[in-house]
Amino acid sequence: MPDTRSFLSRRAVLAGSTLLAAPAILRGAPARAAEQFILGTWGGDYQRLQMENIELPIARAAGVESVPDVGDELPRVAKIMASRRLPRGQMDVACVQAIQAFAMAEAGVLEEITPAKVPNIVHCKEGLATATFVPHIWSPQILSYNPERVSAPPTSFADLADAKYKGKVGFPDANYFYAMMAASLFTSGSSADFEKAKQVMLKVNENGLRLYPSTDAAGPPFKTGELDVGVMWLARIAMWQNAGIPVAASFPKEGCILYVSGMVVPKNAPNKEAAFKYLNAMLEPAAQLGFAKNMGYLPTVGTATLTGKVAEQLALPTPSPKLVVPDFALTSKALPDVTDWWKKTIQHT
Repeated sequence: MPDTRSFLSRRAVLAGSTLLAAPAILRGAPARAAEQFILGTWGGDYQRLQMENIELPIARAAGVESVPDVGDELPRVAKIMASRRLPRGQMDVACVQAIQAFAMAEAGVLEEITPAKVPNIVHCKEGLATATFVPHIWSPQILSYNPERVSAPPTSFADLADAKYKGKVGFPDANYFYAMMAASLFTSGSSADFEKAKQVMLKVNENGLRLYPSTDAAGPPFKTGELDVGVMWLARIAMWQNAGIPVAASFPKEGCILYVSGMVVPKNAPNKEAAFKYLNAMLEPAAQLGFAKNMGYLPTVGTATLTGKVAEQLALPTPSPKLVVPDFALTSKALPDVTDWWKKTIQHT
């Protein structure tokens, strides 16, 4: 039998190979499968904005895709702690507040974060990042008030105990620890003098303190007249203003406790490389500005510059107020006692 290969000219072979390749060329090269990782996160607007501002425009372009594990913070932390001795953990990135991140670092369950792993960490503002914590968003805790009903804004946490606000002072119950830190800051200039803070909070409670089940639930009462003053994040004030709620911010003269939320990577995370890529995407200016515009939180990186309406709403007064990053070494140790005291003394009164 003759060798049929001899009947094919070089031109015919090239033409044939071009035809075979044409469908792939027309369709484009097959997309490389994204590296998946487990993202422990809060739900609602936060998760939606993570997808819209971090994952879809940036992280997926870097080749990573999240598998969300939605839930509350404490169960998320408990899951990491419970699996700490396993060679392969259940989560790659966990969204936590800075206070919880410090406690987890103390327990030795978190991966060290370096510029080699997360290059954009070098752009984080001073005091927000740690060796194991990547800050995502931050906001100062301010005094909130209804400008239509309060002619002279409150200037100190102690003003919440003023009789003129009797029965019209309140904040979300979940923010109790930050409110206690604000009370401490007023009494002693420290974020962790909780024995003195308790005395101040008792006076606020006697003034008819109202507690709300969620942050969202604490906004409408300013519109209905149920609340006149409270404590809240500057970020939330911007969101409420955009929703038509008559509320404004006043910066307490003793200073503002900072709320800082971010992300950590457990030491036994199964997909660390994907986790690091996601954290780096989270620190990109575009992602940071998206959260500022849609959720009112200030960027944690110096490379993101606010402009327009959002810059006006989130502007800090001049001269700049005292901004206090909590002493996490002290506050994390005091958290169990303060929580127990709050539940027994304030929450159920």
